[in-house]
Amino acid sequence: MLLLIVSVAGIILNNVLALHQQQAGVHDWNIKLFGELKNIQVQDQTIFFQNTNNQNGIIEKSTGQVKQRNTLTLCDSYNYVRYEPNQQIIQLYNEGYSVLAEEEIIGNIDHCLIGLNGEFILIYGQTIFSTFDKKFTEKFDHQIIHAGYIFDVPVVVLQKQTEICIYQIRESIQQNYCVQSLNNGKIYQFGNTLVYQDDQFVYHLKEKSAKSIDKEFIKKVDKFIGLTQTLVISENSKKKIVNLDGQIEYELNQDEYVIQNLETQKYYYNLKQKENELFIVTFDRDTKQIHTDVIEIQTKSLILNAFLIDQNKKQFLIQYQDLQTVLVDNKGIRWTTEQSLISIDAVFYEKYENEEQTHKNSYYESLEKHGTNNPLFLVQNIISRILNEIRDLQEVATHFIDNLGKEKIQTREMEQTYGLKQKVYFLTTYGTLLCYDTQELSLLIKLQINNQDKTFKLVAHHQIDSNLIRHFDNNDAQPTHVLFYYSNEKKRLNTFVLDLQHGMIQQVASQSSNNILWTIPYRVEGGPGQHHNIVILIDEENNIFTYPKHDSLNTKEIILYRNDNGVLRGYKLLNNQLVNIWTINMKDEILIIRSAYHVGEENPRVAIWDDKKVIFKLIDQSNFAVLTSDGDKLKLFIINAKTGKIIYQSVQSEADFNQPINLVFDEHQVFVTYYNKSQMMFEIWTVEIYHAKIEVSFIKMLENYYFTKTPIIINYYKADFEAFFLQQVYGCPLGIKYLGMSRTLKSLTKKNLLIITTSGQLHSLDRNLVSTRRREKADQPILEYSLQSAELPPYQYQLPINFLNMLTYHQTFEIEKFSIESTNLESSALLLVYGSDIFFTRIAPDKTYDMLLDNFNYNALIATTVLIVIATKVLSRLVKSSKQVKQFYLN
Repeated sequence: MLLLIVSVAGIILNNVLALHQQQAGVHDWNIKLFGELKNIQVQDQTIFFQNTNNQNGIIEKSTGQVKQRNTLTLCDSYNYVRYEPNQQIIQLYNEGYSVLAEEEIIGNIDHCLIGLNGEFILIYGQTIFSTFDKKFTEKFDHQIIHAGYIFDVPVVVLQKQTEICIYQIRESIQQNYCVQSLNNGKIYQFGNTLVYQDDQFVYHLKEKSAKSIDKEFIKKVDKFIGLTQTLVISENSKKKIVNLDGQIEYELNQDEYVIQNLETQKYYYNLKQKENELFIVTFDRDTKQIHTDVIEIQTKSLILNAFLIDQNKKQFLIQYQDLQTVLVDNKGIRWTTEQSLISIDAVFYEKYENEEQTHKNSYYESLEKHGTNNPLFLVQNIISRILNEIRDLQEVATHFIDNLGKEKIQTREMEQTYGLKQKVYFLTTYGTLLCYDTQELSLLIKLQINNQDKTFKLVAHHQIDSNLIRHFDNNDAQPTHVLFYYSNEKKRLNTFVLDLQHGMIQQVASQSSNNILWTIPYRVEGGPGQHHNIVILIDEENNIFTYPKHDSLNTKEIILYRNDNGVLRGYKLLNNQLVNIWTINMKDEILIIRSAYHVGEENPRVAIWDDKKVIFKLIDQSNFAVLTSDGDKLKLFIINAKTGKIIYQSVQSEADFNQPINLVFDEHQVFVTYYNKSQMMFEIWTVEIYHAKIEVSFIKMLENYYFTKTPIIINYYKADFEAFFLQQVYGCPLGIKYLGMSRTLKSLTKKNLLIITTSGQLHSLDRNLVSTRRREKADQPILEYSLQSAELPPYQYQLPINFLNMLTYHQTFEIEKFSIESTNLESSALLLVYGSDIFFTRIAPDKTYDMLLDNFNYNALIATTVLIVIATKVLSRLVKSSKQVKQFYLN
């Protein structure tokens, strides 16, 4: 008995310590990304980069981590410009030392050049600023399409109506010459000169004149190569390195990549990826000798881009088409990263499955097998029962002893059980599927979607039953992820299946199709207790089809709506027929549409207990909200999708449409954020919908809602139904870039507003603070049947900001959206925010619902457990002594 008590107490203690560690531990992580590289320059242990999104920054060469982004522009290997995010304070650096600070440049810096006298030349928009002598600024009326050098002289190329003009920048800006052109040309750096190309004209741009180049010859060009003034052409399934006269210098295979070498004219470096091996070929232009190095790299993708980092170490930065980026040298791989995460199409999660090892007593197993009606069998197994009970106690004690000092293992198991540790999957626009552990940030799975080009865009991602999919080798009846990709150019729809259990992606269908408007997950009922899930697809011509194919589909009523170029149209899908049921012509421009329905939140909590009364939220998931613009007016409409009836409309003035605008519809609340020009701050506009009935009698509430077959709360889009719409506006000191809502497993606990600020931080705001039910004054009496709350604080226009609720702490990121996944704890959720950076954290807006407080007294719990054990031992001795005394008197 004592052994059992001690063992149980030990297990409880171990679990509490593990849970405490889980709550006290820091599980946040972040990734800063540099994306698809366009240009780089190397300075010691620093790589300055510019990506295809025109972002600039610094990569630490030793680790591949992004140290800074969009705070500087590199002029050359020694000079750069640093600026604040507001683009108003400019600092110029020469070899790490600040040489000048200006407050004249307000625009975004596009180019930075260094003049012949060491002056800085900054180009932003159509303006050129130079620090030469006493500085000068000149603004052009035409677009600057290129800034670079011709024989070390800084030049810019302007696009005029029918010509391009080359201007040199010395003590002033002077026009050199102009040549005829179209308006869609590109310019390439070609050694110390430039090459211009459009659909009709091709020029070799030199300092004083331009020379025409054969257009057909340039069409074969694969890339231009550095200081050698040569180029790579593709011809007859081969690549050739030639000069402008077409003289061949070196031939190579079609799958080889030639690195642009800006350090020397002596070598060509060619890279080739084949069967998980990287071949680095060095060609000596003088001796014509070839040297090959081989490095093992696990990838099935082709090389997209590559850069020479260090010629002495043969160090290269290689980026593959799936944006896996690798730094290699003559000693092997230095580091590797997955940069496709910079452009994410979808995020979804998968919980771990814990295999719990449980011992089942053989005595009870025998009872289940042979029954309990045989007394002889029971007598024969008494000894077996006693022995197995002893063995069970030994196993419990052994488990407790084995787990002493293994809090990390215990914590990991608990986190997986409660869903606090999951697998997160990223589906990127580069066709990669990357799976990471949400806690350890380790890459678990990497898959590639092939057989389609970049014109295909993700339309939808759903889960269906795998046993319904034809031509798919998976016998497990588990939900399978299905991806739909559509190409508007090719008018084609591709369907892929993700088998996460076996780690593979398989294309299962490809068909001609019009643009897909709706994809609807649908549950098809079978026999008793049987059903399966399919996806209904509807294109712009109202053609209806399903995946997997289902010939005899008879759907229940499904209500749909869409914005048809400013006209709102409602449809009813019934028995495989789509019928237009209403039309609304919107006079103003439609900005955003948001639905009240959210997958997984079908049964939210309706009643609000407030002091001595009960208020009922009116939640109709067939409603949707529409934001429109009219001048500086922001108009809000709440429309019922079944009837097409506008049940509410309101307007706010002085809105700045150059700033971010957001709309969120959750349960009975609508939140709109915008920048108010007159108040000079962002505002949160709240609209709430309540039932007109307020209960102040507990007995009546039981009668109306529990002991009647016709409850009062019904769908309120009916004309005779009375609903109250309340609205209020709050000023927010934070700039609001994106607004969303937290979520929980059963929608039982509090949900906060989540704000991505314009400064790149993430803030959690208690939505009670923006409630419409806050009374105007603290001493204002609350009427018995009033919707105003006695529990909420009185109304104040400007919201207080608690910086302890800044989930990113003091850090700032370039983030655009977020993904929230519920856990098995109602109070907690996993939050992942992404953009050019990725940030992950756990949130618990209502932590006390099912978790211990941060100030929980663990020492008191341990002491109480010890006292219980001691008291049990003492009491058992007292009971035993009492029985002995009683027996003595009886005798």
